[in-house]
Amino acid sequence: MTKVISLPKTSMCYNEANRLNGLTSQWKRVGSHVTSPLAYLRYGLILLPAAADIFLQQLDDYGEYMVYILLFLAIAVLSRFLPSPTYLKAAILLEIPLSLWLCHQYGFMMVFLSISSLCVYLPLFERPGRLWLAFGHLALLNIAITDYDALLHTTANLLFLFLAVTFHRIHEMNQKELDHIYLYDELKRLHFQQDEAGRQLLQFAHQVESAAQAEERNRISRQLHDDIGHRLIRVKMMMEAALHIVPQDAARGMDMLHQIRDQLGESMEQMRTAVKQMNPSRRITDDYSLDRLLEETGRETGIETELVLQGIPYPLYPSQQVVLYKNAREAITNAIRHGEAKQIQILLQYGDEEVRMEVSNDGTVQEDANPISLADRHGIGISGMLERTKVVGGTLEVRKSVPFTVITRLPVYRKREIM
Repeated sequence: MTKVISLPKTSMCYNEANRLNGLTSQWKRVGSHVTSPLAYLRYGLILLPAAADIFLQQLDDYGEYMVYILLFLAIAVLSRFLPSPTYLKAAILLEIPLSLWLCHQYGFMMVFLSISSLCVYLPLFERPGRLWLAFGHLALLNIAITDYDALLHTTANLLFLFLAVTFHRIHEMNQKELDHIYLYDELKRLHFQQDEAGRQLLQFAHQVESAAQAEERNRISRQLHDDIGHRLIRVKMMMEAALHIVPQDAARGMDMLHQIRDQLGESMEQMRTAVKQMNPSRRITDDYSLDRLLEETGRETGIETELVLQGIPYPLYPSQQVVLYKNAREAITNAIRHGEAKQIQILLQYGDEEVRMEVSNDGTVQEDANPISLADRHGIGISGMLERTKVVGGTLEVRKSVPFTVITRLPVYRKREIM
């Protein structure tokens, strides 16, 4: 059965990202028009020279003069609110000829009005276009002021070049600021997207974990129902049969009771396995704990057990924990089965170069006991201990004196502290 996992849609971060995208587009539009510092400077270059010209020279018709000045100012103001750069370029093509005519008609102060157009087309065009337009503007300005004397003519050219460079630098600095704001907004948008992706990934991981746990629980429930449940039903039926057989045939009834015991033992083992599988947070230190081994041994057999630690405990590799646990379990099994021990002690010593485990018991000791003869006499038990210990580079020793002791030594590799 395939389970479809759906991710919940969270729109808050995406809405925030879209808002930032809108801000970014807005900043781009602002950057393509006259920027604020140049706009204020542009109005000053229009109004101040126009007002000064009224007092510096005698005009024949002030009303006509004010009409032209206000017309030029209206074009400058309306150009800031045009919807697209195309209309702005058209306004520039209208503004520059008007300013040149004012320079020719009303004298030197109108040069500032003509120069104010630089504030518009320098930010509007790219570098090659703005250079060509500036040179063309300067050439037309020189044609318009041909009647000026040499000093005013030179001053107008130097003033045009100086302000053109100044406006260009102001535009570049302002553009860098806009680029920094744009990059900041872009980083913030990406940050929101990354947070949203992280949240969705975390939710997806939780859903996968929940699905896996649900599937595992279903498998365990089927195992309990199919295996353990059926086995218990069979045990119940065998118990009912044994109740009728024992009074008539005791031997056959006892044999059936032994079968029932074996069936119950297997059911208990399956139950333990299922319970372990239902607890995924168990660590290897829990499964191969010497404390738990001695506790279970004492509870099941009734013998006295003791664990003694020497030195400061430190973490061991999982392979070393497995070797110590299995060697201790095999030594305890041999002590109970062959030595009929009543007391068992495990001494675990943590050293700088090795960890040492001694499993001793008070059981009977057979004559001429040594590792080789023990391996031959008791089957693969001692041989398995030797093989496991050699795999991790350790040694195994069996002391035949009372108390009978199995010693396991495993090398450890620890980083020494630099004094």
